[in-house]
Amino acid sequence: MLFAHLWDARCMGYSIMKKIRRHKTSLASPETGFTLIEMLIVVAIMGIAVLIAVPNYLVWQSRSELREAVTEVQNQLLLARMAALSRNTPVTVAISIVNGAVLTTTTNAATGAQVLASSSVRLPHVVDLKVGPSAAWTSAATANVSFNSMGMRSGGPGPTLNQELAMVNDKGVQFAMKVTPRGIVNWCQDSVCS
Repeated sequence: MLFAHLWDARCMGYSIMKKIRRHKTSLASPETGFTLIEMLIVVAIMGIAVLIAVPNYLVWQSRSELREAVTEVQNQLLLARMAALSRNTPVTVAISIVNGAVLTTTTNAATGAQVLASSSVRLPHVVDLKVGPSAAWTSAATANVSFNSMGMRSGGPGPTLNQELAMVNDKGVQFAMKVTPRGIVNWCQDSVCS
């Protein structure tokens, strides 16, 4: 009788274990993956994120190109000033925006010979070049900045006033630049440099 109880308990334990195994295998079905509804929800969330991000990216890209244009012109003006000092000759830098490119050409003011290689940077979001005074900006096809043989700015609005330039991007953001009578070039992320 004792053996019969042990045998029944063993068989009962075996059948319970068999049911547990069968239950575990039925939970993990062989077909795994995402449903169509889940995929559509993910695509909708990604679409909303892109709709929010794209306008901000375009504004950032436009401002970035404007910053690049202003720093490029500043660097070309600094190189021209150094060329005027080192060669002991007056130089003129012509700045223009043509077909989405910022162009700078540095020439000897006395002879017209080119002093530095022309620089052209393709920046399609930079659309306008303005000349000051900042109280009444006017658009210009070309702006000229001249340095004498001592590196001082010559020409411009006068011997004691800053020469002011500005560049505008396609979003209407304007960065200003000034060239002091001593030939120092500064730019700022405002419509007017103080």
